[in-house]
Amino acid sequence: MNRKNRQKRSNGKARVFSVQKRILVAFIFILVVFTGLTFRVGWIQIVAADQYASMAAEYQIKDERIKPSRGSILDRNMNEMAVSTVSYRLWVRLVPATEAEAALQDKEDLVRQKLTAASLVAAETELTFDSIMYKLDTDSSLVRIASDLTKPQIEAIRSGINKENLTILEIEECSTRRYPLGTLAAKIIGSVSYDGIGQNGIEMSYDKYLSGVTGRQIARTDPLGDAITGGEKAYYESRDGLNVVSTIDESIQYFVEDALLRGLERTQANRMMAVVYDPRTGDILAMADTDPYDPNVPGMPVLEEDRAEFATLTNEEQGEYLSRMWRNPCISDVYDPGSPFKAITVSSALEDGAVTPESWFNCAGSLNVYDEVIRCWIHPGAHGGQSVRDAVANSCNPVMMQVVQVLGYNRFYNYLELFGITEKTGVDLPGEENPLVLSAEDAGPVGLATMAFGQGLSVTPIQMVSAIGAIANDGKLMVPRVVKGLADREGNMVEEFVPKIRRQVISENTAAEVKEILNYVSKFQTAEAAKISGYNIGIKTGTTQKLVNGEYSEYAAIGSMVIIAPIEDPQFVALVLCDTPRVGYYGIGTAGPVVNEISTELLRYLNIKPDYSPEEIDRLNNQKLEIGNYTGWTLAEAKDSLETLGLKSNIGVLLGGGPVSGEEGEGEEGAGAGSGDAGTAGEDGEDADHAAHDNPESSFVVNYLDGNLKVVDQYPKPGMRVSPGGSVFLYWQ
Repeated sequence: MNRKNRQKRSNGKARVFSVQKRILVAFIFILVVFTGLTFRVGWIQIVAADQYASMAAEYQIKDERIKPSRGSILDRNMNEMAVSTVSYRLWVRLVPATEAEAALQDKEDLVRQKLTAASLVAAETELTFDSIMYKLDTDSSLVRIASDLTKPQIEAIRSGINKENLTILEIEECSTRRYPLGTLAAKIIGSVSYDGIGQNGIEMSYDKYLSGVTGRQIARTDPLGDAITGGEKAYYESRDGLNVVSTIDESIQYFVEDALLRGLERTQANRMMAVVYDPRTGDILAMADTDPYDPNVPGMPVLEEDRAEFATLTNEEQGEYLSRMWRNPCISDVYDPGSPFKAITVSSALEDGAVTPESWFNCAGSLNVYDEVIRCWIHPGAHGGQSVRDAVANSCNPVMMQVVQVLGYNRFYNYLELFGITEKTGVDLPGEENPLVLSAEDAGPVGLATMAFGQGLSVTPIQMVSAIGAIANDGKLMVPRVVKGLADREGNMVEEFVPKIRRQVISENTAAEVKEILNYVSKFQTAEAAKISGYNIGIKTGTTQKLVNGEYSEYAAIGSMVIIAPIEDPQFVALVLCDTPRVGYYGIGTAGPVVNEISTELLRYLNIKPDYSPEEIDRLNNQKLEIGNYTGWTLAEAKDSLETLGLKSNIGVLLGGGPVSGEEGEGEEGAGAGSGDAGTAGEDGEDADHAAHDNPESSFVVNYLDGNLKVVDQYPKPGMRVSPGGSVFLYWQ
């Protein structure tokens, strides 16, 4: 019994000791943990306080960028050529932004959402379901599936998102660059990258003015991303970009591009290009070539057949293709200028007093220069004795070489430098190429002799226009430019760029002498392309053999023509190049008609009144067609008759006894002249063609009206005369 009691007491003591031991161990453990936590808290609050404060701010502070609106690009008359519009992009977030959300993501629901999202977007856009699903088959966490969406499209998609509970679709509002003129003036305007950064043309060279200043909105937020009341806030307003006002005239640019395309079709050339330039200010009024691109789709060729070829290229080849497509040959490609360069040669010699326009030289068909025989284009013929003026009209190479010999090779080279032939023009566009002109020492007498007639050196078209512009501008060489100033959103000019004079190259008297010679060339030429009735112009044509495999080709050539108009008060200089024509060869027949067409339109557009000589009046009147009496004819009969004569028909209606077509009363006012012509060439240059320009000229389509309606009046009146291609206005009641 006693043994049992002792054993119980012993077991009780053991249990008490065990409990006490456990309590002690727990206490020590808690003490250690508490001590560690104390040290950790102390470390966080004291030693690493700055680090953790920074981390907290990173999670709590929301810093949003406020994108500015990109400025527009305007033509010289404030017409929009590039604008920014609000558009939307659609993104799919395949992996949630936070780890907590990712842990809760249902894989089956993700598949459902992808299929539903693809169906929804395909229904509201031009994208296909398969193409969207192909984009979503990726390991990327965020995928852009659509761009440039409109507000109605986004509203429909947003409605679908709410209806189907799609959490993976995200909508981004952004600014999209639009080019309302399409391919017109594309290589001058340029385009922007996906991020809205200018990548060529004005978009690139004036990007700092167009892009504006990005703003910021900073706020302290709670875990849900909402701003904390009374928390830190800061707002820095964005500043929208300025509008850039270019020197380009939209209408002139259209004249030029339209004429180039017709010239390309007629000559079957590789390409054509043109520059129209105001020599008084250096303003480029138009610049174009026949290899355009659409800045609205800068990464794709314009033509369908080119797109098919483009799709077969590697990424590297596509990059090279796009670089060529965006390239502006008027500033980036060089060529041998040929005979138009003779105007610079003669200007140099006249300015230096080495020759006069009447100085006499002899052309024997060739000239021996340091044992090198250099032939004239007329060889084996010869021009014989002639003045400098006649030598320019005859485009005589040996006389030009003799003029340079009289001037002196070093002096001639000095004038090349003065005319800007040996350096870039400084035009405010990216990508201007350096000219290829040997130094005087490297060129030697033979090289400088060939430079006298525009071979053995290569310049850009803008260089050639700039140099000829100096002659037109009384000897002052200007810096070419495509931008004249900056404007705000309301169209008020913020800054106007003053035209820059590079230097006075030749005197005003010398410039007048050279202009007289170029005017003489126009009168000397028998080709119609060299003349514009009613205007005094100065021209020089050229045909330059192209270098093929390091040698001048007998077949491949560049035809060119430059014009100064009107010669007594030059308003513009225009240069057209025809690269490798297959129909025609010489510049007067390939580039000449295009220059003539552009200049004729431009002189009318600039409202420069013609002054016809008696001979021109007779010639123009003899070319005109006499108009018959269409009163009583049906509209269909009259239209067919006029088309047979090569004339256009235009429809009008008699209201209250008076004709109305386009501007009210225009036809009657012209008819009141009472002359035998529809405005003869001697009557302030107004003829039926000019009257037609003031009215709609679209040809009358009988299907729009009853072709059996009767003609009750017409203008021009019966017996009057109109130029081929002119319009006749037919009135019904």
